[in-house]
Amino acid sequence: MPGGEKARHWSKGASLRALATAIALAAPGAAFAGAAPAAPDPRALIEQAMQAQATRPATPRTVSLTAPLRWAGQVYGDVLVQVAPDGEASFESRTLRQQLEPLLNDQGRQQLDNVIAGSPFVSPGALASVGFEVRFDSAQIEVVVDSIAGNLRPPQILGDAQPTSPRELLPAMPPATFSGYLNINTNFDYNEPEGARTPDLFLNGALRYGGFVLEYDTAFTEELDDGYRFYRRGVRMVYDQRDRYRRFTAGDLRVDTLPILRTPFVGGVGVERSRQIFDPYSPAIRLGGRQIFLDTRSNVDVIINGAPYQSFQLDPGSYDLSQLPIRYGSNDVQLRIRDSAGRQQVIDINYFLDPLDLNAGDYEYTAGVGFLARNFALQPNYTNDPAFVGMYRRALSETLILGAATQISEDVQVFAGEISVVPQVIPGSFQFQGAVSTGDGTGFSGRASYRWRDGDLSRQRQFTVSIDYQSAQFRNIGFIPAPNLAQYTISASYSQALNPRLTLIAGGNYTGREGGSNFTNAFVDFVYQLNDRMRLTLGGEYGNDNFFKDNFGVRLSLTVLFGPQTRAQADYRSRTNTATASLSRGSDIYVNSWGYDLSFEHQGDDNSVSGRVNYVGNRFTAAAYVQTRGNGLGDITDDQRVRLQFGTSIAFADGHFGIGRPIADSFAVVGAHETLRDHKVIVGRDLRGNRYEASSGSFGAAVLPRLFSYSAQDIKYDVDDLPVGYDIGAGVVRVNPPLESGYSITVGNGRFVSALGNLMLDGAPAELVAGTISSTDDEGFAEQPFFTNSTGRFGVIGLAPGKTYTVRLNTGQTFTIAIPADNTGLYQMGTVDIP
Repeated sequence: MPGGEKARHWSKGASLRALATAIALAAPGAAFAGAAPAAPDPRALIEQAMQAQATRPATPRTVSLTAPLRWAGQVYGDVLVQVAPDGEASFESRTLRQQLEPLLNDQGRQQLDNVIAGSPFVSPGALASVGFEVRFDSAQIEVVVDSIAGNLRPPQILGDAQPTSPRELLPAMPPATFSGYLNINTNFDYNEPEGARTPDLFLNGALRYGGFVLEYDTAFTEELDDGYRFYRRGVRMVYDQRDRYRRFTAGDLRVDTLPILRTPFVGGVGVERSRQIFDPYSPAIRLGGRQIFLDTRSNVDVIINGAPYQSFQLDPGSYDLSQLPIRYGSNDVQLRIRDSAGRQQVIDINYFLDPLDLNAGDYEYTAGVGFLARNFALQPNYTNDPAFVGMYRRALSETLILGAATQISEDVQVFAGEISVVPQVIPGSFQFQGAVSTGDGTGFSGRASYRWRDGDLSRQRQFTVSIDYQSAQFRNIGFIPAPNLAQYTISASYSQALNPRLTLIAGGNYTGREGGSNFTNAFVDFVYQLNDRMRLTLGGEYGNDNFFKDNFGVRLSLTVLFGPQTRAQADYRSRTNTATASLSRGSDIYVNSWGYDLSFEHQGDDNSVSGRVNYVGNRFTAAAYVQTRGNGLGDITDDQRVRLQFGTSIAFADGHFGIGRPIADSFAVVGAHETLRDHKVIVGRDLRGNRYEASSGSFGAAVLPRLFSYSAQDIKYDVDDLPVGYDIGAGVVRVNPPLESGYSITVGNGRFVSALGNLMLDGAPAELVAGTISSTDDEGFAEQPFFTNSTGRFGVIGLAPGKTYTVRLNTGQTFTIAIPADNTGLYQMGTVDIP
């Protein structure tokens, strides 16, 4: 069974040292199969060391060990600790500074460096003298930071679970130097009475070398009735400067500007700066600049809109309120502070929150220069007309954004501006955009919008209204058709949760055209959640267009959920005489997933029945779509259409190849080491429930097709029917992919043997003995630590068949581990007795 427990001996994210500890400290005679040995109580190590010193007349010795650092309820990385025979502990300076550095400001780091002063170890007393209260907890085996002077720490986030930014548990693996992929997608279309069309073939993908990416999108099709031929839909080169949030492009470009301006195709070069490209999941909602400073340890109660939110016991220092769970709308925040001296203070913070899309002080811009293209073709058809497109936006504060944009060509010049503001004195946020074009007459375009949100999840309210206007002479550069008549549109919508189950939604729009017809449409719906699976919508609508004979009508809809992926829906609208019914099941990203969609639609005299089914395989995706329609149920088979779709990909990363499903952005090619060539590797971001996203097999390595750029993700891997004792590592790799990048991952290696045994010294168990392991004939083997438990049991992993290793104990004694050349995973050494 792929991904079964038998295959997952040690795929729990443990480091090699932690795994060796687990083997060494396992109870003597414990079975070594099926699952990882149970980890011992870490306190036993210290207790046994102390007992050994008390009961043996041997020379007292210092115990060295690593322990995690804990601060404010959060666990950080390991610190090397030395525990003297009298119980006094000291901390290794390098590892202590490494873990404390993110918790300190510049002054704190300087103070820490001053007290360390080049010494390899530092005592708790020396640290306390400069404001660091650090101690070793022998009961929990932790380095505990009780307090850090407030002036030595950066502002802490009040309301966030993390006192500092989250720490990466695993270092991110670098992408391959040279990688690429080719997606192959085909369409087979058939309809009556035309018959079968020549199949479409779409070829797209990317090549990446170093930091440069070549993206391409091509097709063989007769989509434009210009004969079946090759089309270059777009080709461009991309280079990202992630640390500066900047992207350079060259080739077929569509450079975004302000929404009021349509974007033409430009063949040339461009640059774009936007934080959201490189940090897509960062929270843009921050209150910004509201901080408090405490000079003594204090209790702080946070009251939000009259309701207690949370209580904190805070050390001296600065605290940022930006992550408090403030809802949209009017807010009343009170901080009730009681310090160590018993003094009380109440701080009131009143404001209206409707966050903008840029943080205060942040900015973004785009610029592109090249030649204009006719953008209504399947591929860009460039002219000899040079053009420039550019935009700049900046958040002057958390409540104000200003922006400007321009498009310049020989025939048309366009200039635009933007203002986004949350005025505070008036609830809600406003946005204004305006543009003027010159060339073939002077034209104007404008857009104004207002948004107001308030309430919590059970009483949420939202109102939006927008007005758009465009004069008859307004133009954009390029060959984008213009309506040649003035028109304006007014749209508004309102929604409110009347109670946890009932929501009111209303909206409408009005469109006016110069010398033409005006159109109005409005609706009111009540959405009622009958239970967790059923939702009913009842409402009415009005419209005055010329397409339907009735101006008023009733809207009725019922949705039923049969599970997380399956739903049924029925909908009726009397004004348009439309009725639909559907049953659908969505597929997911895992291998052997499938979905379907069955629907019936009736509108006037037209009726149609359609069905779709799709399948997600290991190496491909496939879908089939069938539709039949006609005037009336008796003629429903008059017009029949069938479409079959198939998609696959070929990917490589640093010389490793694989075939998989179509790739959208970044990917990983995951294969087995030659020592596991007869075993299947499975891979995915979640392997629970026997689910996986790709596997190796007859067609080579597994291809994980769905990795997202500039977002940290974990890739989990496992091996089916893994040999007992074979070490495949942590079973997880962390990646943070750049654009269109590939990863080459090999599961397993030549050092897969684990050695297990019992060490005796002069016939007695070697209790808590430490040392090192090295090799003279295994080139590249890095020296490892060696230690035993209180019964002399030890375990060593990462050894190679046919190689010899020397264990040198701290007492100066040595012994040899010789791995047989035919060993397949576990090497049982039995008892090793050193005289």
